[in-house]
Amino acid sequence: MTTVNALTPKQLDAGLRTALAKVYLAAYGDEALAESRHDAENFVSSTLSRHARRSGFRMVVSTTAGQVSGYGYGFTGKHGQFWSDWLSSAAPPDIVETWVGNHFELVDIVVDPTHRGQGIAGLLHDHLVTGLPQDRALLATTPDNGAAARLYRGRGWQVLVPEVDGAKALFGLELSGRPA
Repeated sequence: MTTVNALTPKQLDAGLRTALAKVYLAAYGDEALAESRHDAENFVSSTLSRHARRSGFRMVVSTTAGQVSGYGYGFTGKHGQFWSDWLSSAAPPDIVETWVGNHFELVDIVVDPTHRGQGIAGLLHDHLVTGLPQDRALLATTPDNGAAARLYRGRGWQVLVPEVDGAKALFGLELSGRPA
């Protein structure tokens, strides 16, 4: 059985950070490589800490059989932040005007590879975006028919810019009018 819980930044204690680093490493790295272990540690000690201080920060964590099996998080994207400002120069002006600024920036949804294919990413997504105060959400991922793109398209996300960051596309989701 899998449960999903929303967490506040204050709940990101050392034990949870260790569990999140383990999921990050399993999904993105190779435990045998020091560089991958360093990236996972940097994620929980620097990147996640910095993002947790942002306005509108929201994080959800899934637990399966008593172990952290995945997480998802984001925050309010605003002009003056790196990604929002970068998008403002990389995306067409009409997309920037409509979508960028005071949007929910979905940074990541990650599921430990040993738990994939069980619907956990969908649970994380749904818990993360339900009841958001923003009118729209943005993320970037590969636009192919991989698991991430299938998840987002299946939940109403649309490709706004097919190629915004190399092999990535900018996806947008209208949040107004969605169930709370």
